[in-house]
Amino acid sequence: MKDDELKEMAGLCAKCGTCRAVCTLYPHRRTENSAARGKVVILESALSGEDKDTAAVQEAMADCLLCGRCERECPNLVLYEELVMKARAALADEVGVPAWKSILFGKVMPRDGRMRALRKAGAAAARLLLKKVPSGSGLHYRFPAEFLTGGRTIPQLPAKGFIESLGKGEAASGDVLLFVGCVFDHFYPEVGRAAYETVKASGREVAVFREAACCGLPALVSGDRESALENIGANLRRLREAAPETIVFPCGSCLLMFKRNIPSLFKEGHPLHEDAAFVAERATDYASFILDSGVVDRLPEPPPAERPGEIGYHDSCHLTGTLGKGPEARRVLERAVGDAFAEMKGADLCCGYGGTFNIRDYPTSSKIGENKVKVAASGGTKVIAAGCSGCVLQMRDMAARVEPSMRVVHIAELVRRALARAK
Repeated sequence: MKDDELKEMAGLCAKCGTCRAVCTLYPHRRTENSAARGKVVILESALSGEDKDTAAVQEAMADCLLCGRCERECPNLVLYEELVMKARAALADEVGVPAWKSILFGKVMPRDGRMRALRKAGAAAARLLLKKVPSGSGLHYRFPAEFLTGGRTIPQLPAKGFIESLGKGEAASGDVLLFVGCVFDHFYPEVGRAAYETVKASGREVAVFREAACCGLPALVSGDRESALENIGANLRRLREAAPETIVFPCGSCLLMFKRNIPSLFKEGHPLHEDAAFVAERATDYASFILDSGVVDRLPEPPPAERPGEIGYHDSCHLTGTLGKGPEARRVLERAVGDAFAEMKGADLCCGYGGTFNIRDYPTSSKIGENKVKVAASGGTKVIAAGCSGCVLQMRDMAARVEPSMRVVHIAELVRRALARAK
């Protein structure tokens, strides 16, 4: 394995161990190579030619949630997330990408039509498995045939996604463009609808980005750079052609992709550099748009809460941690639900999703996620609001497992409910 850029990036690590103290994974692994410092040592050994077991190095690099906590605390400012993603891509060139990832990221996710077909097939299969259960029990998130999923709770796939539900001329053009994302289109269309209707309450013309490919993050973090670039290129060209003034992202991970990861891929001189810069400059998170556009000022005064402090906010690793977008959502919630909102115990704990880490090591992902939900519940939280699709997916799963009465929602759903009070 040879890569001069990786070698230079890894060389910035002072091996001080600060990363180990904040690592989400270390308490569950208790091994040096689970933290950033250990992974850097392994990577340097591979780059120098000492460690020739490329498959083992690939395994070590894959064992990370990319939560970014080590990077944010690093005194030497090592770009650890970028380092790991580059390493995964370099290793994939040598060892390859698992077949299921190659098919999903390279053949299905770049094409919206194939994603719709996959969702419809999944919805049809789910109807054969699902039984009618009380909606308040928490089991409405679960397939009853748990042996098929290893205990994993899975959302009931709708027959129709959010974008499919739009009328022919609805949300077709506007200076504000809503990038819904795969999960809020295909898994939770009610979130896509809530985001659209509340963004539209700004009074500006709002278009929904149709024929979108996946943002490319799942492929990128898996080392499948070819599939990631296909997704990214398709999106950048279409977004630039649409020429919006603002692009709103209900999902923090999608926003991170366009705000930070994509610009780092396409440096000056690259054919897509200007397109990437165009999109990054206009990309904003959902809560910031609701604040800046005046939607929050149109919300009626919230009634006194029946249970003050029952709604908390989850600080997702990408949205709050990396992008620093946490205060905005809190301001929105304070206005939307009033004293029903309070700071949540363990708000900044990682939910354990980590994208494909959840598929790669579900037992560990579950332990991290279950702890998150239990800590929140111990502080009196009954509803967790979030601004990232992966976090919503993970915490709904975890709540169904350990705190069935806990609800997990996107903040747009609470804003939509508040707007409905004004009618």
